[in-house]
Amino acid sequence: MTLARRIIFVFGGMLWFLFSAGFGLILIAYVSGGAGLQFFGGPISSGSVLLGLVHVTGLVAAFLICFAIGAGLCAHGLVGERTGENDGKATSSRV
Repeated sequence: MTLARRIIFVFGGMLWFLFSAGFGLILIAYVSGGAGLQFFGGPISSGSVLLGLVHVTGLVAAFLICFAIGAGLCAHGLVGERTGENDGKATSSRV
């Protein structure tokens, strides 16, 4: 793998980490703001709890997916391709 391609993978991974951090910040702001209570005024209702739970679940899923993509791209860019004489085949150390 060329150096330019490895740099692009690492840079792309960092961007996905930033997307993940953005979703994390939105999640923290949403939970600290009431997580669904702002949509229905007054007392806590089952609708506001359900809406808040769906939003929090979606934000957590988006955070985890972006983080996983970023980790995969960074790892692919930093490690590179496997090169060796056995081409990934298991070898025995016994003689």
